[in-house]
Amino acid sequence: MSMRLSEHGTFHDLDNLAGSDGEPGRQDIGGTNAQTDWVDMLNYSRAVAFAVLGTWNATDDVDESKIQSSDDSSGSNTAEVTTDASGGNYDTDSPIDADGDFIITEIRGENIDVDNANAQRWIRYYVAEGGNTGTDNIASVLTQYEYAYPQKELQGAASASNVYVDPGT
Repeated sequence: MSMRLSEHGTFHDLDNLAGSDGEPGRQDIGGTNAQTDWVDMLNYSRAVAFAVLGTWNATDDVDESKIQSSDDSSGSNTAEVTTDASGGNYDTDSPIDADGDFIITEIRGENIDVDNANAQRWIRYYVAEGGNTGTDNIASVLTQYEYAYPQKELQGAASASNVYVDPGT
């Protein structure tokens, strides 16, 4: 059964909403970093981070791009769910570095331990650019989707007498 993202997804943007050009939804990360807030994955089975470069200085590149996990919403015991390294999930040997370039990073709930009471089930998206030779605007969103336990939301389980129709899928 498919699910509509609008009904089963939650969107989170980078901490700062306006870049150096004053446009909402992007920020200049030249020489620094940005991240989303920590969000709980307990009721979701997937997450995807999407980042796109806006006005970008061609001599700079995205040095770090990863999804991190934590014990709680304050970032205790931060760990990497995805890596950013030579040959990593985000391969720093081939970084993005031009206007319009983008990164998509997706994880599943099984990539992190969401069921254990002491699990690192809190995640955030983190991106950084170490150089600062000009404007390096980036926009990003972390989306949690697909409820981990969809059967709890349905009025009844699918059967021959129950049919779910969604003409939009």
